[in-house]
Order: sequence, then structure tokens, then C-alpha cells
Amino acid sequence: MRFAVLSDTHYISKSTLYNGGANSPRDVLRHEINLKVFDDLKARTDIDTVLITGDLTDAGDRDSHREFAAILQDLQDSGKKVYVLTATHDFHFSRAWVSVYEQPLRFKQRPWETPWFDRERTDYKSLVADEFADLPAEECKPLLKPVAFPDDLWETYRAFGRDQAFSTCESAYSYAVKLEDKLWCLMLNNNMRDVDAMMDFSASYSPACYHWIEEIMKQAKEEGAFVFACTHHPLVPPVPAYKLGGTTRNMRNSYACHTLADLGLSLVFSGHTHFANVAFGCSEHGSVLCNVTTPSICYLPPAWRLVELDPEANRLKQQVIGIEKTDAMQVKEPTLRDHFVQEFIDDQRRNMEKLPHGLGKIVLNMRVKHLYPFCKGAAKLTKAEYDQIAEKKFFDICMDATVNMQAGDGQYTPDTPVYKFMMGLCAVLDSVISAQPFYPLEKKLQGYTVSQIIEPMLFNNGVPDNDAEFIFDRLPAGRFATRAYRSYAGDILMLVLSAAAVLVSPLSPLATSLVLPLLTLAKKKKNLRSPIKPEQY
Repeated sequence: MRFAVLSDTHYISKSTLYNGGANSPRDVLRHEINLKVFDDLKARTDIDTVLITGDLTDAGDRDSHREFAAILQDLQDSGKKVYVLTATHDFHFSRAWVSVYEQPLRFKQRPWETPWFDRERTDYKSLVADEFADLPAEECKPLLKPVAFPDDLWETYRAFGRDQAFSTCESAYSYAVKLEDKLWCLMLNNNMRDVDAMMDFSASYSPACYHWIEEIMKQAKEEGAFVFACTHHPLVPPVPAYKLGGTTRNMRNSYACHTLADLGLSLVFSGHTHFANVAFGCSEHGSVLCNVTTPSICYLPPAWRLVELDPEANRLKQQVIGIEKTDAMQVKEPTLRDHFVQEFIDDQRRNMEKLPHGLGKIVLNMRVKHLYPFCKGAAKLTKAEYDQIAEKKFFDICMDATVNMQAGDGQYTPDTPVYKFMMGLCAVLDSVISAQPFYPLEKKLQGYTVSQIIEPMLFNNGVPDNDAEFIFDRLPAGRFATRAYRSYAGDILMLVLSAAAVLVSPLSPLATSLVLPLLTLAKKKKNLRSPIKPEQY
């Protein structure tokens, strides 16, 4: 079975752009990319099924949803079968309006108050910020767009999955379709009628939805069918760094991964992160779930996946299809990918420049040679390796690593000088964190070490994230042998601080010199007894 998987289309209607988008070229570009991608899909004769894993629109306004549904209908009329999810960008629980992009007015951000929520009783003047209070209502009203609620979406997109479903879970807006007689797909939404099931520390799906999934899996086993799923949020975090930046609900959690794996689900396609990533989770019972995350078509990297699935052999062949720019697109870089990489780096550089007290200038100009003395003992670069990267900017390495994380298959393998330098630096940071006598940093890192967070950003040590053919119901073996990096920087720092405390303290030098080491030993003893462990997938 061959099919296309798209995610995070973030479609924007031209009607939601002020003055035709003259002030928002980024949004115009994303609109144009959507039109091109769906025209390309219509023209392809090697694909007859398209799966889209949510965030269909950017702001969830009704105009964008109506236009996007028309695009999907056009694709379906061309002979393709189209199945979609909706996700957090597509609907609102707490407001009835969004404002037009890049428009000159400013609206109050009070979605919990009645004027924002009650569409029938909206007083447009009450939504405008105080400095624009004198404007007539007729100038405010066109700059607000009504948004969709979950029930609206369940109807708007019923022709793209719900009408073809052999089973539905109404409370979770989820459905099951038969792509072939023995190949079924669960389309698992996250916009639920059961709002309590969406809270940050929930188990991701409502009890009713879990029960429905269990019944589908039982039915599939009885009929000898293979079932895979699509969901917007990943069941397995693509990298630890992303887990730190999102809520438990947004990144799902290990409970959902393990539960669905034990129910027999071994393959999931997801989006949300805008990453190209293949990750695996394993339950306590040894059940393996492979989570294939598809990037956004209109962010970094702009791409979708072409998938060939052989359920009898548990084999998946997937290819990331990059989107080519057209002459009409206002892009000066050679490719769309280059454009989005540069856009991302420019945004981060501007953020650095805003740092106070000249810190931005220091960060942007810091080079490897400035940091290497701190991690020389751990990294142990040869002179040739050091000379190769000494003048390389640390900011550029960080940007490369972040782009690697999003686009997949990072180039800094364990035999490269950059990898050795970065992992040596991480070893120093881990040593300092473990030596300090308190817990806050370790809690914020959710039990991960700095090395565990950074290493997956440098390179991919499992199944290639982009083009690969692999068995998806077993954990992959690492492709590279990696050595442990060790540093004693934390212990040395504690000794220096203890010595300094002796010199400046009015108390007994002996008591003072013992305070930090004793606190550190107490913390390490507690860590051995009840360590802070990362969530296991």
C-alpha cells in the first residue's frame, strides 16, 4: 500500500490577511505553498490516498476552513481518497474570534470574557485596545474573523473520513477507515468533547476513546487485519529537547504510548512538531510502537512523506518529499528549504540581539576557541581537529544542531570534531549540575542529562529520519558506537567554592569548608535512593 502523509498545512485564507497580505509575506508564501502541494498531489498517479494529521489551518477561522475543505474536495474529485484530522490550531474552546493578520489595530487579549466568547452578543468596540477606542464599530468588525469550534469541524470535514468510516468515536471526534480490506487506519483526534481529557496531566485520550480503540483492535485481530494510526501529537517525543519545551498533553506521555502498544498498535504517523523524525517506544511488556513524525509543508523543513507499507512483513519504506519553489513565490534562496533555514536562523539571531547588557553580541561572536579550554580534558581533540573548528562560531553550531533536530539525520556523527567538542562541553555541564547541592536544574531538565538532550540534535543514531526502509515492530540497533565523556569540573568547582568560603566566612573555617561538600554528598545520596528519572518511552 502506497500513500502520502501530510501534516501542519497551516492554511491561511487570503481574507484573513490585511490588505491582501502586503504586510505579511510569510503568510502569503504559506498560502501559495498549500496551493502548489495540493496541485502536485492531484497530478501524481502513484498515490491514491492522502492522510493529513492535523493543524489544517493556522488560526482556526471559518473562512480558512471553508477554503481548505474546498481544496480537499477538489483533490478528492480528482480520484484521491482523503482522510484528515483536526488539531489545536483548527479550533477554539475559549474564544469566538481571531483578528486579521498584520492589521493596524490592536485587540484586547481576553478570550475568557464574554465579548470574545459569545458571537451573538459581541460588542466590537469592547474588543479593541484602549488607544483605538474612538474608532467606529464598522472599522473594527471586518478585522475580526469567526473561529470554528470542534463540533463545526466534525461537520466541515465529514466528507474526508467520517463519511467513509466503518466506526466512529463521537466523543473524541475520531474514526476508523479501511484503506484496504485488511489494512485499517485509526484517525485519532485530540479535540475532544470531554474537555477534562485534554488537561495537561491526563492520559491523552478519554476512557471512552481508549475503550473504542481497544474494540477496534480486537475486531482487527479477529478479522486478520493490520491497524495503524494517525494522531496529531506524537506518542513518542522526537527528541528530549522537545519534551522539555512542551506540556505533558502536547507531547502526549508514556502512558498513551505503552497502552496503545500493548493493545497491538505498532505504527503511528503524527505531526505537530514540524520535525522529520522516526522514534520508537517500548512498553514494560515489550510491545514496540514506532512513531513517524511528518514535517510541516510550510515551515522548516517544507516537506511531506511518501509511504509504502507492507503490513505482512511489518516493513515500512518512507521518503521525505521536499517542496520545490515556483517563480511566483517571493523567495530569493535557491530552494524553499534554504529559505526556511535562513528565516529560522535570522529569527534566532534577532532574539539574541535583544539580550540585555551586550550579552547578545557576546553570544553571537563566541567561537569554539573561547569555550574549548573549559572542556579540553573531556573532548580531547587532536590538534588537527581543534584547528579545523577553532574559529567556528558557537551560535552557528547551535543553529546547525537545531536544524538537524527539525530536518532529521544530523551530520555531526561521533567521529567529527564538532560532536567531540559539544559532547565534551555537555560533560562539563553535567558534572557541574550533578555537583551542585540542590535540585532545581535537574527538575527542570526532567531527569535528562545535558548530554542526553544535545546528542540527538547532533546526529541520528537510529533509523534514518528521512529516506529509509525498516522493520517497524522492533527497536532499532544504534548505527554508531559512542564513547562516554567524563568531566570532574563539578567536583573541582565545589572544592574551589569551599576554599573561597573558608577565606571569607566569619564562622569556623573547618565548619565552613565542610558545608558545600556535605550538602553535595547528601544530595547525591538522595539521588541514589530516589533519582529523578526521565519519562520512559
